[in-house]
Amino acid sequence: MSQQIPKPPQAHLPGLGMPMRPAMGKGGAWNYPVNPFELQKELEFGIEHHKSGRKEEAERVYRSVLQKVPNQPDALNLLGVLAMEADNHEAAFDFLGRAIQARPKDPAILNNYGNALSLVRRYEEASEHLERAVAINPDMADAWLNLGRNLNMSGHPLRAIECFKRLQKLRPDSPSVQSGMVRALMELGRTEAAESAARELIAKHPKSSTGYVNLANTRKFKLEDPEVEAIEALLADSDTAAKEHRGLYFAAAKIYDDTKRFDNAFKYYDTANKLAGGTYDAVALERFYADLKKTYSRKFFEERRNFGVQSERPVFIVGMPRSGTTLLETVIGSHPQAFAAGELETIKRLEREMSTLVFKDEGVGKNARHLTWAGAEVLANRYLDVIDHKARKDAAIRVTDKMPHNFQTVGFIALLFPNARIIHSKRNPMDTCLSCWMQNFNDSHSYSRDLADAGHHYRQYQDLMAHWHEVLPGRILDVEYEDMVGNQEETSRKVIEHIGLPWDDAVLQFHKLDRTVLTASVWQVRQPIYKQSAGRWKNYEAHIGHLRKALGI
Repeated sequence: MSQQIPKPPQAHLPGLGMPMRPAMGKGGAWNYPVNPFELQKELEFGIEHHKSGRKEEAERVYRSVLQKVPNQPDALNLLGVLAMEADNHEAAFDFLGRAIQARPKDPAILNNYGNALSLVRRYEEASEHLERAVAINPDMADAWLNLGRNLNMSGHPLRAIECFKRLQKLRPDSPSVQSGMVRALMELGRTEAAESAARELIAKHPKSSTGYVNLANTRKFKLEDPEVEAIEALLADSDTAAKEHRGLYFAAAKIYDDTKRFDNAFKYYDTANKLAGGTYDAVALERFYADLKKTYSRKFFEERRNFGVQSERPVFIVGMPRSGTTLLETVIGSHPQAFAAGELETIKRLEREMSTLVFKDEGVGKNARHLTWAGAEVLANRYLDVIDHKARKDAAIRVTDKMPHNFQTVGFIALLFPNARIIHSKRNPMDTCLSCWMQNFNDSHSYSRDLADAGHHYRQYQDLMAHWHEVLPGRILDVEYEDMVGNQEETSRKVIEHIGLPWDDAVLQFHKLDRTVLTASVWQVRQPIYKQSAGRWKNYEAHIGHLRKALGI
């Protein structure tokens, strides 16, 4: 089913209704060689440009302020927001980090820095900054909204609901409140309550796309259901803002797919993805994977056989998105001695943190060449601290981490944890690519916007997984999604044996497991076994010749 991705986190543009607060210099002197009231007027002028979409003009104003007052926190904050909006995350962190250094307790800056972290899926760090923002200013609606969204994305729907309840008091008519509630309820498996909340949202805001986008993800639709006609009417309405169209096209496409009107569904998915835009850099991906393969060679592991920590607690489930990773984790998580931790960003974060532990920083793809045994141990223990915290109330001896794109980090994982189990979830490439293309994924999945790009990305993933098998023989268990849905017990027994646990019949009742599900598979994993998605590509065979060509099949 289609995954509803929330709108980007809400950046906070200060209204500047009072004189600007400068940064304090040494000895208590203000760091302003110019009149602060004149500086305030200049920044307000930039903000007006910013709000009106004249971002180049706004940037010139903000930089002009910095020329007069280096490290002026408001200008840095606003330049950080501009960088966020341009998807220039490196610049955003630079500007916002400097702004926080200059004014560490400004809730607007803390909110925006939390947003930047959330955009790159560093959810735990984002929550820390957003929580500080609402603690300092409990009436800051933007920060409550962003904290609620971030908690939803990081697997804390109950806490997210509390945030949205507080936000409701500040913005009682905001559709974002109800939208956040729907997502949290879906993650909790309360699909009927989620549907009811989505319908309430439609009743309150019938001209907004938000209610229909949320509703489309709460259930399977039937031919007689009227919602697609209402969505079509909104798309045809000239008053519907262009920014609403992408979500509406995805929602309509999902309903058309549910009701087996596949030609219409394909047309709407195609339109939605074209509206999403984004650029897929195939050359950069190939270069990155080449670096990984050159770094993590057989010789590399032979020379580092004593690196890492011997813990067997982590279980890593990797593979392409939409390949069955959620099903695999749910099956394992239903075992009494296993804990399903969900999609953790920790390995990617630790991979970045390698740069602080090596003498020579050559980038993520090469830094492991310079990592010492002590550095590897430090990083491994940081990871264990995270999963121990996640499973602190659970006696599980295995903890799963099912971040799909950790297929890129298998070499790094094997270096840190030579005894950790790695499971590779595989699925028919046509089904996998088509399913990714059908999701309203965020911009980190730029390959999913075009089927030919998805095919290229898939082939690069296949090639990288073949490399991991070659340099780590016997370490990775391949599990075919089609085998899991076609022969559940036999495949489940292989999985449980691979992770070193005794068989338990509870594994066959995985759909009864009470846990949060954060992916587009939330509806399917509530069912005993969901077989309809196997061979789904055949419904679209007339339209996807370019995908087949890109896959080389």
